[in-house]
Amino acid sequence: MKPIESANRGSTPGLHREVSDFWTRNVNAERIMGRTVSDGGRGSDKYFRDLEIQRYRSHRHLPSWIASMQPGLHVLEVGCGIGLDSARMVEHGLRVTAVDLTHIGAATAERRARQHGWDARYLCASGDALPFPDQAFDYVYSFGVLHHAPDTQACIDEAWRVLKPGGQALVMLYHRRSLNEWAHRLTRVPFEDRDELCPVVRRFTKAEVQQMFAKFSSVQVQSDFVFGEGYGRLFRLTPRPLYRLLSRLAGWHLMIRATR
Repeated sequence: MKPIESANRGSTPGLHREVSDFWTRNVNAERIMGRTVSDGGRGSDKYFRDLEIQRYRSHRHLPSWIASMQPGLHVLEVGCGIGLDSARMVEHGLRVTAVDLTHIGAATAERRARQHGWDARYLCASGDALPFPDQAFDYVYSFGVLHHAPDTQACIDEAWRVLKPGGQALVMLYHRRSLNEWAHRLTRVPFEDRDELCPVVRRFTKAEVQQMFAKFSSVQVQSDFVFGEGYGRLFRLTPRPLYRLLSRLAGWHLMIRATR
């Protein structure tokens, strides 16, 4: 039987390189369930437009999460990919600094920011060793990234370190007790790419999240996103009230808001 990714892989030597190489080959948001999202060249206006339409049509809970941050404050995005969410943050009036483990992600996002004159800068760096001083940011944002990190706990500890007192971490981690977890275990379909196992795809329970964020003064966790466009007509035809209820009960995304 075909394997799927382990829910609790430990950190091992060389894992940073494995993860970086995987996401360099499989640039986040460019494909969904094996389907190429845009036929525009990487970095073109059409490319970004197509990827943003798909992302926020499927992740309907994400725009309001980004909009919950106060304009004018400084946010660090950990694992920015090609910069789709950080572009939304700039439009929302936030000052943005972002890092990604891959050179291709940071460079693609940086070129777009320079072309538009955005108040955003992008660096290639690891979330478990952030190149910033203590208490430098009002927010740390990371959506769908830290469960792929070689050391998830170290990334959370770094988020705490670089946040100002009273600052907030907005982090999404995958939920082990979810409908999506059950579906992937049943079908044996890999989580991130049909043709290649992602090196790290950890999934957590709400209780585990509370323990991992124990340094923070308060932690709020709720599940969302019971399934997305990869489920085809089921996603399109499920009534919104039922979708929201299922998301709260068995969502794939643990939406975490932790205050330092």
